[in-house]
Amino acid sequence: MNITIVRLLLGILLLAIPALILFRLDRRFLRQSATVLVRFSLTMLVMLGILYFIFEWDKAWVNILWVLLSSGVATAVYCKKRWQSIPIYISMTVVTFVMGIIVLLLSDVPHLFSASLFIPVMTMLQAEALFVCRKGITTFVMERRAHKDLLEYLQGNGASQLEALRPFVTKAITRAFNPILQQLLLVGLVFVPSLLCGLLIGGFSPLQAIGFVTLMTFAALSSTMLVLVFCIFIYTRIS
Repeated sequence: MNITIVRLLLGILLLAIPALILFRLDRRFLRQSATVLVRFSLTMLVMLGILYFIFEWDKAWVNILWVLLSSGVATAVYCKKRWQSIPIYISMTVVTFVMGIIVLLLSDVPHLFSASLFIPVMTMLQAEALFVCRKGITTFVMERRAHKDLLEYLQGNGASQLEALRPFVTKAITRAFNPILQQLLLVGLVFVPSLLCGLLIGGFSPLQAIGFVTLMTFAALSSTMLVLVFCIFIYTRIS
């Protein structure tokens, strides 16, 4: 694969098609779309500069530091409230690091902390956990506040804290994971996962590509569940 600057600019011209359609239908939405695309392009330029030096240096401590910093920024931006961001970041950092190492070990990679492997694996696991856990912890908090009387009733009748919180934890898990499970039902029938497409484009054999996607999917589901439970546990301790 060889994408030059000229070829990239020619590819950008593909945006002329939706731009012309929006120009005729909704110019306000066209301006909003242009703003988002400009921000996306600037983000890609910044990422290009950072990742270029990280991949050239390719030191384990640099790669780990980048994962910690990038996940921290993503959590702060995506989770506006401290009661969301702090439990999610702590639990996500611990769980996904362990799960990512397990994935790399099972994949039999030559270097665990290589930038080309460690950073993408950790980023994918953390992105899934961040999306699901924000919805899960928000559901848990809102349900507990809305049914405060039920919590007090259970505790007043001798239930332990774990037993009293069980209905709220169950609600948080089911509501957070239901969209993910529904999406998995469509894999292979309606769409092909972007990760699988990327691996095939990168030259992986179908067997290795599907094997890695399956491994990552199971690891993401497992780590996200653990992150959510750990996140709820931290929240109940600091709230």
